[in-house]
Amino acid sequence: MKKLAALLTLLMMMLCTASFAQKHKKRKKDKSNAPTEAQLMAFKASYTKLLGDSLQIPREKRDTVASMQVQFLLKRMKISDDKSLSKEDKEVRYGMLENDKYMHLGAILSMEELQRLEAFESRQKIRQKEMEKERQDQYNQQAEQRRQYNQRYNRGYGGYGGYGGY
Repeated sequence: MKKLAALLTLLMMMLCTASFAQKHKKRKKDKSNAPTEAQLMAFKASYTKLLGDSLQIPREKRDTVASMQVQFLLKRMKISDDKSLSKEDKEVRYGMLENDKYMHLGAILSMEELQRLEAFESRQKIRQKEMEKERQDQYNQQAEQRRQYNQRYNRGYGGYGGYGGY
């Protein structure tokens, strides 16, 4: 009887350990930043709405232009994720991709619509650069404040706590 109880206890411990290990097994993270289908559909819907509301692109052209924009973004992400390309090669490919996109858009949109779209995209790029600069400035300011705090209270700069050393 004792042997049976010991065997059952040992068996339960092994099952619990295996179950715990499966639940808490470290999963390798997917290195790909590829968006999900739902994210692509949401982007396409919001971009289609933007084309109509802000840029007054005709309804029959909106879906086509939005689909092209999604394909363009996927190609751009693929270039960005390619570790074998240098920064200069990526910039060249981005430029080629941008030219190709506008060539295809030119076949769909009128000249006026294309100019409105280009102007909108250039404004967006400028706004994005400004926001990135603002974020970087905030980070630099916080880093400087941390550095000054650490110097003031002698943390990590030539001493232990409040003790200045000899």
